[in-house]
Amino acid sequence: MKKLSPSMEDYLEAAYRLSRERGFARARDLSAGLGVSRPSVNSALKNLTGRGLVTHEHYGYVRLTAAGLAAGARIAELHSFLKDFLTSVLALPEADADADACRIEHAIGPRAMKNLRLLAAFIRTSRKGALAAEISGFIKKRSGAEK
Repeated sequence: MKKLSPSMEDYLEAAYRLSRERGFARARDLSAGLGVSRPSVNSALKNLTGRGLVTHEHYGYVRLTAAGLAAGARIAELHSFLKDFLTSVLALPEADADADACRIEHAIGPRAMKNLRLLAAFIRTSRKGALAAEISGFIKKRSGAEK
């Protein structure tokens, strides 16, 4: 299957998160959550349906297929990992970390992501977790975030 565009990944991730929270998603909820028009959502859903990732009843529910659930889970997990790394290690405010995680998840390659996960694991386990706190404190102090 051809790689999803960043926009399609965002739609799929939003549908995945809503489905996990509520058991379903609707086009209007995706529109509100992503801050996009209903026609944009309908176009995206048509694209995702054509790729076999969702089913969508006209004016009804959006349901993820098995492939859609797998892809949505992968995207959501990557976003969560990046956001956590950006907040806990790089000391970014949560809103900034969330926005940056969204941008990074679409651009980072698999090799860089693998190595970033290894780095995060090393930082979190090194010196019984003290290294993570030390790095975060250093960044806060040097960036002026701690005033």
